[in-house]
Amino acid sequence: MIQVHTLENEYEGYVYDISLDGTFVNALGMNIVSNTDGINFQIPEALRYDEEHPYVSDGKGRNSVKGKAYTGIAADVREFEDMYLTGKNGLDIDEVVPSSINFRRKNYADLLSNNKVKLVGNSIKSKKMPLYIEKFLDVAIRLLLEGKGREFLECYYDYIEKIYNYRIPLKEIASVGKIKTSIETYKEECKKLTKGGTRKARQAWYELAIKENIRVNMGDAIYYINTGKGSGVPDVKRVTKFFTETADMFGIQQTDKTKQFTSEYIKLSRAYKEGSLPEAAKSKYTATDEDGKTYFVPLESFVEIAHPEAVVKDEIEFNCVMLPNEIVEDEEDRYCDDSFEYNVEKYIDMFNSRIASLFVCFRPEVREKTGPKGSTVSSMMITKPQDRKSFTDDECKLCSGHPFNPSDQDRLEDVLEMEDKEIRFWTSVGKKPPYIEECGMDWEDIKARYFKRQEQLMGEEVKSETQMLNLLISRLKPDDIDKFNSDGILPASLSKLVKIEGTGLVSLKHNIRIASIYDIIDKTFDETEEEDIPENESSSD
Repeated sequence: MIQVHTLENEYEGYVYDISLDGTFVNALGMNIVSNTDGINFQIPEALRYDEEHPYVSDGKGRNSVKGKAYTGIAADVREFEDMYLTGKNGLDIDEVVPSSINFRRKNYADLLSNNKVKLVGNSIKSKKMPLYIEKFLDVAIRLLLEGKGREFLECYYDYIEKIYNYRIPLKEIASVGKIKTSIETYKEECKKLTKGGTRKARQAWYELAIKENIRVNMGDAIYYINTGKGSGVPDVKRVTKFFTETADMFGIQQTDKTKQFTSEYIKLSRAYKEGSLPEAAKSKYTATDEDGKTYFVPLESFVEIAHPEAVVKDEIEFNCVMLPNEIVEDEEDRYCDDSFEYNVEKYIDMFNSRIASLFVCFRPEVREKTGPKGSTVSSMMITKPQDRKSFTDDECKLCSGHPFNPSDQDRLEDVLEMEDKEIRFWTSVGKKPPYIEECGMDWEDIKARYFKRQEQLMGEEVKSETQMLNLLISRLKPDDIDKFNSDGILPASLSKLVKIEGTGLVSLKHNIRIASIYDIIDKTFDETEEEDIPENESSSD
């Protein structure tokens, strides 16, 4: 709830932190950060105002000059500003570009008038992006901006062949891990349990440093290559084994009980899921999380309870090798040789996942086909050179206005209509938004519909459901957001609670809107959450 205080010039002792839609005002009243909505328009073939019939401004807009004649798109902007944005508000054109592509929401590329390419958004521009993908994007996006659909496809298929035949330089395809803590601290962290009761995932670059007995310092970068077979193979994997010990005349003998204890665990956990677990076992092998939800304990906790005499040993399986500094620092490109080869399936899968949004430029009937169980899959992308496809000139033509998912492209109404948080602000301060009549909006009707929605949401069940949804959204990771942006399918944790209707998240139980898809899409992460694991890293337990 926003509270408004009148300070009457008593400013001392107050710190100002005003945040409305991403705008931050500091203690001196200066607007230092703004997150505003922008709209891209396509210039029509025929403009309303020309040299013979210009628009003459009355000077009411902040940027317009009274009596000045405007033509072309500048005339439309000045007229709109004069009519609706009088006083301190203003409207202007950020830039006019020959071509622009919106790959997904807040991820776009512009071909500028100076022939340079401007990239915006983490899906096509990121400090963590593998170099081999970044190099492809630099070439491929320019081809699309220039309308060269066939050349783009040829470039894509050639690059798949290049990855497949180990022709990507090692330093370009390598993962990079940054040392952010000491080896000793890392080892201690690995002993701790997550909220779910499992031990934390191992990180390949630290494990390689330990294995190679390398002395590392804060800020050091370790380069490494996945050498496994298959796209799902992690760089490192922790394997836990359980033993019992007995003493005899030859000393302490260990007996491997991993299979036996795991079988016991599976049997009991299955009984718990089916509701047939005896109460005595339930009280012994279940726990409650911070939200009050009961769950069956993880395997290691089960063994600790059921077999306290057991000895636990961890083994680390490596599916990666460290890249020597001489290769990383060598000006000449170095490639795979007989000593090791990178995991082709993994790096092709990683490449395809990252560049998939580029195919939004092709018509849906060309780029998509129906996959298993009615799912939509790409009909243009491949994983092996021998699957290379051919397309007609017509199929290679680029198009616009056909996003993969509704969440990839805002409707004009989504940008211009008031959101609940805006209505909440104006009602909390008891004021009417400026220019609401000029825009043809009925403020009383907007308020009435808003209060009706809030009344529905205040029901105890709906309120509890909304709180649970907000909690689940807060737990989403960057990968969850990327996947949602990519395929438009709700994360499993949310799909049990809500469904997508338009831009809303609608309660499955009560059939009312309780949130927006932008609560997911606009979720932000601090730097540590995004950088703990490199972009092309998949360490696993």
